[in-house]
Amino acid sequence: MNKTLQHATLAALMLITLLLASCMERDLNSPFDPTDGSVKPATPVFNPPAGTYTTAQTVSITCSTTGATIRYTTNGSEPTENSTQYTKPLSVSENTTLKAKSYRSGWTPSSTATANYTINVSTPTFDPPGGTYASAQTVTITCSTPGATIRYTTNGSEPTESSTQCTTPLSVTENTTLKAKCFKSGWTPSSPASATYTINTMIFVPGGSFTMGDIREQGSSDELPTHTVTLNSFYIGKYELTQAEYSQYMPNPGWTSNRGLGPNYPAYYVSWYAAVKYCNLRSMAEGFTPCYTIGGSTNPANWGAVPTEDNNATWDAVICNWSANGYRLLTEAEWEYAARGATNNPDYLYSGSDDISAVAWYNSNSGDTSHPVGTKAPNGIGTYDMSGNLWEWCWDWFSNSYYSSSPQHNPTGPASGYSRVLRGGSWSSDTSYCRVANRCVHDPYIRLNLSVGFRLCRTAN
Repeated sequence: MNKTLQHATLAALMLITLLLASCMERDLNSPFDPTDGSVKPATPVFNPPAGTYTTAQTVSITCSTTGATIRYTTNGSEPTENSTQYTKPLSVSENTTLKAKSYRSGWTPSSTATANYTINVSTPTFDPPGGTYASAQTVTITCSTPGATIRYTTNGSEPTESSTQCTTPLSVTENTTLKAKCFKSGWTPSSPASATYTINTMIFVPGGSFTMGDIREQGSSDELPTHTVTLNSFYIGKYELTQAEYSQYMPNPGWTSNRGLGPNYPAYYVSWYAAVKYCNLRSMAEGFTPCYTIGGSTNPANWGAVPTEDNNATWDAVICNWSANGYRLLTEAEWEYAARGATNNPDYLYSGSDDISAVAWYNSNSGDTSHPVGTKAPNGIGTYDMSGNLWEWCWDWFSNSYYSSSPQHNPTGPASGYSRVLRGGSWSSDTSYCRVANRCVHDPYIRLNLSVGFRLCRTAN
């Protein structure tokens, strides 16, 4: 081999050696920056990645470049070679912005890696959950985030850090909408949780006999003659049906704050047809046998839309199964018996008293609006608002001469008619309409009456 070839081969070997050394120096995992020809360590990586979490996170920071040192900050500032060196996983227990950079002697620092961690407090939970119950409930509100504070409201408003703190279980004795939110310093507050509790207190009314009609001689001819009625036992709603209860199965018919709006206000703007539909829907939902049959079916899904015009032959032909254990409307006789406290002694003019202001919201004290149920005194069997607040639908067709031919045992009204019976008077009524013996009527399709609602009943089998 001539000297020229030997020299060329030697030069080539030396060049290859230099290139290999350069590659080893750069580290194959460390990118070459073509913009300035520099060599940088790999950009740090966070695990778990940035995001929103409901618990504190243990964050590891890694760099794939051998021999690189990671520096980081937790206040959003740019890391430098003087920043805290990463040596072990970091505990991120509040909202934090992590920034990290990799360094290696003689190399250009890596690009900055940023990760925003949002630590949300867990959403509170209710036990028992919202729903319809037959008795008062003791509700526990919990949050799975350690150290979180639970704040709650009972009026439907959004909880804030100034709301009442939950430290013990809550006693829910009436229809209530609970809202709760969890807070922890440095963390994002939880999403609000809401639970509506309907306390369906049905009062047992023992069967018996009473004198029905205008005993006090202050009424009209359709309240006469007074006559003896004997009834089987039944259950009656302690309160008029509330908006919270109605909304579980039927759409809001248009309640407004001007006439009373809220879960514990009575449900008004309700037609007789809508009340019948509600009864079957709720009976089915709670596992009871529905009372009403329309068009051969007890399932309201097969009934079509609730009529909004008079003389609907299909809906007017509704059949009631009096032995079924589901919800239904009171008969007119059941209503008066319950309103009297299941007795004629004492023979009160209004439901529970001769003093109407003690037991009723009527035109002289209502302020031209309905009121939350149960805010006046109850009658002798514990029912509220059977005088005043809202007129209440009864099952019966109306006849002004029915009392002359009414059967003594469990009367259910005429076989047919044009209007259904209303009882009890309302917030817009004068005293005479709030008497326990007073009778009123309305077309069953009418819903646009802001003083008409209803009360539930069940047969006591």
